[in-house]
Formats: sequence, structure tokens, C-alpha cells
Amino acid sequence: MRGLIVVLTVAIAALAGSFTGKAADECMIGDAALCLANPDCHWDVDKRGCYPGPLPVQDPCAAHEKKDICDVSSLGCQWSEASNKCEAKPQ
Repeated sequence: MRGLIVVLTVAIAALAGSFTGKAADECMIGDAALCLANPDCHWDVDKRGCYPGPLPVQDPCAAHEKKDICDVSSLGCQWSEASNKCEAKPQ
């Protein structure tokens, strides 16, 4: 009886393991260059890792942390007093 329980447990674990996402397995890469070479993955600089799917869209103006730099007219950014951060100018 115990042997049957062990066999069933192992069989269920094996089946559950076979249903994991293929992209998640492909993106388990520790090198940024190899991660970026895979079209199904993206490299997250903040988390320092390779993750499945496309890179989330980010506001490029968010990189400017100071008002003086943000308000340069050629950048297309403006400082938001409400959120106290640099944001893209509305089009």
C-alpha cells in the first residue's frame, strides 16, 4: 500500500513538472547577452535576471532624477510636481 502511494506521488510530480512553461525554462539564463539573443526573453536590469516575455514599456524620461536635467527642451520631458519625477511630455 505504501509502495503504491509512493509510485502515485512520483507519477503526479513527474506530470506536474512536464507542464511548466517552455519560455520560463528557456529564459533561465544568467548572461544578459544570451538572454537578449532569445526573442522570447528579456533582461531586467533592476532584478538582474532573464525573464520570459517582452520587456515592459517604460517611460524613458523616468531616468532623469533631477528637475534641471528633465526640463531641457531637447529631451521631450517635463518635471511633474505632483509625482515629483520626470515624465514624457504629452503629445
